[in-house]
Amino acid sequence: MARYLLNQTDVYAVDDLSGVDALKEELLADPTFTLAAFGYKTKQIKEKKEVVGEYHLVTAKKVYLIEKELFS
Repeated sequence: MARYLLNQTDVYAVDDLSGVDALKEELLADPTFTLAAFGYKTKQIKEKKEVVGEYHLVTAKKVYLIEKELFS
């Protein structure tokens, strides 16, 4: 029985926006998959209702094989 990884969604925590851009470029340059979706959300770090920092949660969907092309 053969098994094939078709796609996966990864979530990364990045400390600044320049890191988000660098991660996107790194993922786009990787020849082992196609980057199907990329997005991020900014999260605030709070202490006693005061914002003391922030980070970014990056979601990247990677497509390794297209299902229609797999068995044709």
